[in-house]
Amino acid sequence: MIDWNDFYYFSLIAEEGSYTQAAVRAGISKSMLSRRMSALEERLGVRLIQRTTRRLSLTPAGEQFAAECRTLVNLGKQAQAAVMAEQEQPQGLLRISAPVFVAESWLGEFVSDFILRWPLANVQLLAVNRPVDMIAEGIDISLVVTTTALNDSTFHARKLQTQRDILVTSPAWLAQNALPETVRGLAQIPALVRLNGNSIPRWHLVCGQETFEFEPKPRLQSNNLRVLLKAVLGGNGVALMPAFACQKELEAGNLQPLFPDWSTPPRDLLALYPARKGMPAITRIFIDELADWLALYPPQ
Repeated sequence: MIDWNDFYYFSLIAEEGSYTQAAVRAGISKSMLSRRMSALEERLGVRLIQRTTRRLSLTPAGEQFAAECRTLVNLGKQAQAAVMAEQEQPQGLLRISAPVFVAESWLGEFVSDFILRWPLANVQLLAVNRPVDMIAEGIDISLVVTTTALNDSTFHARKLQTQRDILVTSPAWLAQNALPETVRGLAQIPALVRLNGNSIPRWHLVCGQETFEFEPKPRLQSNNLRVLLKAVLGGNGVALMPAFACQKELEAGNLQPLFPDWSTPPRDLLALYPARKGMPAITRIFIDELADWLALYPPQ
């Protein structure tokens, strides 16, 4: 009978050039390894190893046999990895943080589909408009939107999407108000403004190499995107909104884009997570599937 362990042991001896080191890696005694190699040579009817008191070397037949053994060992590792990968499935608890509107809109839909696909997976989704301490708060994946590079080397960052804010209003507002001839006329138009702290943010717009920055005239101010979305749908003015926040209303004709060539500078949607080595299957598969989903169904 063929004992495939002997092929593995022989490949170790060929790699290490030493019975002692090969025995350590194999987890058996040197004397046991020596006996098994002698028995292997007897079964094959050929000498594989030249032994002297000072050194060990392979015969020509041993060199050829070692190459075949290495191939078999590598094939075995590949087969084991393939089986283990097939057996891996998302299970256990996954804690995710994301901006409030991202969580309330498209991410909620994706999470619902994810737990339906993977019945052993449990998800906690924390919707917050603040930085999170991933270690202290036990967050496995943090979705962030940023215009700058992240300097924290503690976590890996995977780019999922590029996002922009666009100018929108309602057909009702357009029916009752004259649209400025150029984007610069927006400085005099009633605006629905997203608050950033206590100050009114300036709107920074770009179109190719052109830029236009101004402080809008707020008719309504809120730090909540849903409030602003309802206000712009109600015909109360012009808003600068994330494109994904307006997608369904634009498709339905409830909102109209203004100056579509103009938008804010692009921002990156990133998934932050710990080192990939030793990453649980639920974390890896969630990020991979989210990236694939966004590529197919991008919330523009």
